[in-house]
Amino acid sequence: MSWLIAKLLLLFVLLLLSGFFSGSETALVGIGKIRARALLKRGVKGAETVDKLVREPEAMLTTVLIGNNIVNIAAAAIATSIAIDFFHSYGVAIATGVMTLLILTFAEIMPKTIAVHHAERIAIMVSKPMKIMAFVFQPFIKVTSLVTAAFEKLLGMKLHRKRLMTEEEVETILDIGEEEGAIEEDEKEMMMGVLKLDEIVVTSVMRPKEEIVCLEVNQTVDSAVELIKRSGYSRIPVFKSTKDNIVGILYAKDLLIKAIANEGDVSLKGVMKTAHFVPEIKRVDDLLEEFQRGKFHIAIVVDAAGRTKGLVSLEDLLEVIVGSIYDEYDVKPFLGKKSYTKRTN
Repeated sequence: MSWLIAKLLLLFVLLLLSGFFSGSETALVGIGKIRARALLKRGVKGAETVDKLVREPEAMLTTVLIGNNIVNIAAAAIATSIAIDFFHSYGVAIATGVMTLLILTFAEIMPKTIAVHHAERIAIMVSKPMKIMAFVFQPFIKVTSLVTAAFEKLLGMKLHRKRLMTEEEVETILDIGEEEGAIEEDEKEMMMGVLKLDEIVVTSVMRPKEEIVCLEVNQTVDSAVELIKRSGYSRIPVFKSTKDNIVGILYAKDLLIKAIANEGDVSLKGVMKTAHFVPEIKRVDDLLEEFQRGKFHIAIVVDAAGRTKGLVSLEDLLEVIVGSIYDEYDVKPFLGKKSYTKRTN
């Protein structure tokens, strides 16, 4: 009878180990790199080990599969031995049916269900034992990696590429975050706007040439001041002959300082600053970086022949992220286009 008790105890332990491996896999795969990194930032004890495990998913999954298969095969062998002793020729069939039920219930469904609902806690609990087992199974892991690599080469596949998080996955995370109340809708839209910056060219956000408020370089200071007051714009392009020949940008502040100072013969040419030109195919994210580096807020958009296509400002780029920006001097954009300069107060 003692041998039977020993076999039953061993079978029980093997089922527990099978459940341990199944739950560990579900918890570690479910927690993922993002939640593991969040645990690490919060300083949770054991988070460092969890982070290392999830950053090497192939080694972790191989450890789980090797361990799970070993204990399941051993459990099946012991159960078959017990069943044959009691039921003779029917023992194998009975053992197969009973073990299938036990493994599905106590070593698969239950531990995985629990791990899904308590992924963080279980991942931390199993991280150290899993790390030890990964070290023990390291020779087997290396062999399986070599065999897998050989099959990949034979089939012309690259399954071991380190996959970066895609934009679609980030968008899905933002959607889930909004659904669960972690972020607000406007916060999600702003983050989505940032993600889309590299997909938008400046022609999609610029003010077309026909709508640009401009000054001719030979206009008087008085007419320029009047246009600034009437339009409310603080930066106005200056052209020579036609809008296809933009020669500078007039800053209202500079002109008003000169006008108030009464510095004799003041001309637009002497006050205006250099205009910055960008190609119409330039992406919004690249232009935003250029604005930051050059410390300017407005650029003239030109085609391949150098003809003026429109004007784009820092405000236009920010509106891609945060939505339309209006102040007390703004009116609804004509034909749905965005305002291109800051309004003067």
